[in-house]
Amino acid sequence: MKKYLSLAVAGTLICGLALISAFNSPEPEKAESTEFVNSVMQMWGTSRMHTLEVLDAMPEDKFTYKPTDASKTFASQMVHIGYSLKYFSQGMIKGEKVEYAEPDPSTMSKADIRKLIEEGFDTYTAAIKELKPEDLPVEMPLGPDYKITRQQSIIFAHDHVTNHRAKANLYIRMNGIDPPTYKF
Repeated sequence: MKKYLSLAVAGTLICGLALISAFNSPEPEKAESTEFVNSVMQMWGTSRMHTLEVLDAMPEDKFTYKPTDASKTFASQMVHIGYSLKYFSQGMIKGEKVEYAEPDPSTMSKADIRKLIEEGFDTYTAAIKELKPEDLPVEMPLGPDYKITRQQSIIFAHDHVTNHRAKANLYIRMNGIDPPTYKF
């Protein structure tokens, strides 16, 4: 009888500990959200490195190049990347109300543009790292009439950088220069 009583007490303790552990464990959605933020950090590091390689590949005397009158210049593409990341971190990640005021690339040196891009990536990745799992599904404005979640905005921002970096990469090739090898 003592043996069965000991087993019953041990079983009750184990079940109690399992229940306490279950209530103290992160919810599955939160664990997935944290995993999402962690998984994109390496991607953003690679994107930063490759964007700077694209910038460095174009000689500064070609920064005013644009393939058509309607196109942005190479410098404009790169400034747009750097400034947009700062803007996205403030508006879509932190939820601050900000006015878009992109600097004029014609007044900037290659070093100035490099610094803007570095600051843009640093500001954006720092903002992502501050996100809590419950922040990811929160909707944020994307323009005056559209909203996306913070998680979607991280994907949007990466796509935006890729789009403008690809255009800049093409400008390099159109000037007879071998662009840097793509990295992911």
